[in-house]
Amino acid sequence: MSDQVYRMKDGENIPVEPTGSLAALGWMPGTWAKWSNNPLTLSGAFGTVDRSDGTGTLAGWLMSGPQHNNPMEELSDMWRIDMIQREGGEMRQNFGATDAGAAYYFDPVDKLLSRAGNRIVQLFIPPTGYHRFYVFETQDLAERTTPGSGSALTYSAGAKLYVSNRGRLTSEQESPSHTWTGYVVARYNQDFEGSFIIVVAAVA
Repeated sequence: MSDQVYRMKDGENIPVEPTGSLAALGWMPGTWAKWSNNPLTLSGAFGTVDRSDGTGTLAGWLMSGPQHNNPMEELSDMWRIDMIQREGGEMRQNFGATDAGAAYYFDPVDKLLSRAGNRIVQLFIPPTGYHRFYVFETQDLAERTTPGSGSALTYSAGAKLYVSNRGRLTSEQESPSHTWTGYVVARYNQDFEGSFIIVVAAVA
């Protein structure tokens, strides 16, 4: 698990190598991806993926965070519940993936491993399993583009879920070409970690 996504019932997943904008900019657990044309450079991955803009074929979403592109220690730490949607990676999940040539940082004072990154991550294939997401869009596309011109998003049980232009789950179909994920909202609520949605595969 991570502090952005909790696996409540496992689904189908494969190891992939993030490339393109994912590799350049980083990502958070729960970021949706599409298949990439970049060649595979790390052994152990089935294929390469890049960040999805919500259109076309949705390959799935990534479970763990990046290799220090958004350092988690600047935004969150294991001792604080900050009640925000965190942008950085999360330490525990980073140990759950494989990394050919991982970067490790040892604290020189305490002589302890402080962080570890990964470049081969698990891609969950939709719509399988069910998961609790703490990172998703809370404002519609108009509001994110021009503050004051849009509105807050709502999430209700049974509503279809799409992927935003930033690769995050959203209740808004931002254009006719934005593809349904196959998931619907099972529950929307909040707890001590913040607001969350539980997603499940729709039943035909």
